[in-house]
Amino acid sequence: MTNQSHTKPQRDQLLAAGKILTVLLQAVTAIVSIGLTILIPVILFNSDQVASSLADSGSTASVATILTLIVVFLAAVIVVVATAFHFFQLLGRIIDTVRDGEPFVEINADRLSRMGWIVLLFQVASFPIGAVASYLAAQMPDHVDVSADIEFSLTGILMAIVLFILARVFRHGIKMREDLEGTV
Repeated sequence: MTNQSHTKPQRDQLLAAGKILTVLLQAVTAIVSIGLTILIPVILFNSDQVASSLADSGSTASVATILTLIVVFLAAVIVVVATAFHFFQLLGRIIDTVRDGEPFVEINADRLSRMGWIVLLFQVASFPIGAVASYLAAQMPDHVDVSADIEFSLTGILMAIVLFILARVFRHGIKMREDLEGTV
């Protein structure tokens, strides 16, 4: 008969893959955020090239308007990408609690709720970001191939709802476990 406390826990390959993926996605979102942040002053310092391109394209928009919209667009994308970083951070922390054998804790319910709000933010933010991108794309010279799509994602809304429901399931499970522990 073996003592269970001395056996090494099995490594869950799915959790390991999920953790690796969340770390990689955090790295990608961090790099993209940094790159976009650096891009803003680069564009502003090269505003004369933006003006020249606009003049060549026959755009009637003012350089100041275009530069302002580019900066607003990039800032909004930076916020969304930084929020995606936080989403993957929360997911990674949930994975850690599952790996440690204690996923049904209040903080995970809170994490799932925050993840649901983040997904909703992505859906809402896609409309103004897409609108600005479409306007900017229309102002670009013909030789610059830029496109922008504004889409409502039913999948994104469904994902947010699933995350909110999972948060409630976690809270209910935590309450049931507390009640059960109180009766023993």
